[in-house]
Amino acid sequence: MSTNGTLFTNIVQPLGEALKKVTLSKKSIGPDDFELLKVVGKGGYGKVFQARKRDDRQIYALKVVKKPTKKKDLKHLEDERKVLEHVKSPFLCEMMFSFEVENKLYLVLEFLPGGELFTLLNKKTQLDEEASRFYLAEITLALEHLHDNNVIYRDLKPDNIMLDKNGHIKLTDFGLSKFNIRKGHCTETFCGTIEYMAPEILNKTPYGHSVDIWALGVVMYDMLTGGPPFYGNTDAEQIDNIKRGKIPMPSHISPDGKIVLKNLLIRSPHKRAAIADIKKLAFFEGVDWDKLQIRDFEPPFKPAIQNEEDVSQFDTIFTNLPPEESPFKPLNVEEGKNQFSEFDYTGPVNNNESNNKLLNKPKSNAARKLVTIQDTRNNNL
Repeated sequence: MSTNGTLFTNIVQPLGEALKKVTLSKKSIGPDDFELLKVVGKGGYGKVFQARKRDDRQIYALKVVKKPTKKKDLKHLEDERKVLEHVKSPFLCEMMFSFEVENKLYLVLEFLPGGELFTLLNKKTQLDEEASRFYLAEITLALEHLHDNNVIYRDLKPDNIMLDKNGHIKLTDFGLSKFNIRKGHCTETFCGTIEYMAPEILNKTPYGHSVDIWALGVVMYDMLTGGPPFYGNTDAEQIDNIKRGKIPMPSHISPDGKIVLKNLLIRSPHKRAAIADIKKLAFFEGVDWDKLQIRDFEPPFKPAIQNEEDVSQFDTIFTNLPPEESPFKPLNVEEGKNQFSEFDYTGPVNNNESNNKLLNKPKSNAARKLVTIQDTRNNNL
């Protein structure tokens, strides 16, 4: 069988069959059903727009993706769609619809007007321990739910932690997530953003869910100090510091906070704290995890949102762009033939909140470096 035939049989066809084919009021959803309002994100994949659905006037985040033609890109899109469709949590971004045209795929997501935690950190420089504890606790519940549903997130960082209109967190951008990895099982793909990648990924050894725990430790350090714990003048120097460098512990971090960091930033994944252990640490002693699960806590910061179209919490480098789709090169017949014939999907629509942000972009004091798939040994994506 030809390579294209194998790709269609093993990847594309199952993806199409797994997606729900739906219509609303006997009318398929398409690009014309949405009014593009603002650009809120942009990357190599395409753009993310704040968009209004014309019939019900609801605001959504519309992610427009170039149709992938490479096997690894198809696999990542498949896993992203599976996570969005099947894994539901108050702390995870929700997909409402998906559809496709000739050379583009569209994901319609809830729009979270609070923007990224990344932006909040840039404004505040660093957070106090009370605020950090709140965000870390909600992120911990998000990771716990992903892991319980056999998902390794693999891209935890402030850029991918969104705030809803009330200030609660939601994780977004599941393009690097690995779906259907049970606890105790491993994968090998070299991917992520260097500052937040666990040593076992950088060492190109098999790894599991604990890579997300390492990233949680880096995010905690980022919140408490204003930057990640390991720097370098080059990628190689930074990677070496992550593997072997000493973790500086500023004096303003409390003893309980330092204990959390020391439990999360353990280079041996087998010795690294599990989520159940994290929740028992003294740093989280005052957290009622059951109340937190139903978001029955007041967030430390509430975004200043004036109206439903307010994008003031997003970077002006995006919001100042004209809200126009990027032209993508048309696929040839073999590339586009039936690849996503059943991409249409509808989830629970009656949602008053909304979200998105899906890109790796530089941070002012330490450039974020997206590491794309470099090593896919045995094609174990």
